[in-house]
Amino acid sequence: MSRLVGKVALVTGAAAGIGRAVALRFAEEGAQVVAVDLNVFELETAGIARGAGGSLESRCCDVSDPVAVQVLLDHARSRYGRLDVLVNNAGIGPREQVPTHEVKLDDWDRVIGVNQRGAFLMMKYALALMMSSGGGSIINVASVGAFSATRNSIAYLASKGALLMMTRAAALEYREHRIRVNAICPGMTRTSIFDEVSDEGMAALLARTSARMIEPHEVASLALFLASDDSAGITGAMQVIDDGRTAGV
Repeated sequence: MSRLVGKVALVTGAAAGIGRAVALRFAEEGAQVVAVDLNVFELETAGIARGAGGSLESRCCDVSDPVAVQVLLDHARSRYGRLDVLVNNAGIGPREQVPTHEVKLDDWDRVIGVNQRGAFLMMKYALALMMSSGGGSIINVASVGAFSATRNSIAYLASKGALLMMTRAAALEYREHRIRVNAICPGMTRTSIFDEVSDEGMAALLARTSARMIEPHEVASLALFLASDDSAGITGAMQVIDDGRTAGV
């Protein structure tokens, strides 16, 4: 329970689901965690403490806003002096699941803004601090949707597909700086994104595959491996965790 002792980790989208599980697991393993979400109240409701003291600190940030992201990284630099791990987990889905020709431009911009632009901004402003720290690990949370399309989710799928190529490009660019960049691609995971899906809708989703739903703590375990020195030789990799969903029918 001490694989991240002495490391500073920043986790976005930390108020619920995968982000919350990752933030709490990293803290258990000895990291100083900066847990980031757009709503600090939701962070604290989820059990992520605010302020000094302890190994968890909550910070409000809109990852699609470059000024807010720079303020966040300036805070990490001034308070901790280093950054060892970045988990780009913040992500949203479309307001409506509709075919491509019916997608509203503001919904497209909203999804791309958080899922793709937000991940880019976090990497852009985190990398300088990570380089001055002597290296580190960046973990981008993508999706199996980056490999296999489904209907009526073009913005979400495009954002997650782009995240894989961003991961590969950054892995090559920063290898000499001892910064590893990898992506986690979960299958259907038991998070609040499915709270508003009807029983019939869930049944239809689950009927597409015999694979079970993934639990957030399982994704957190994979993130811990990628954040730790146990994965020192892994960079530019796409780590699928989907109970075999993408292996075949």
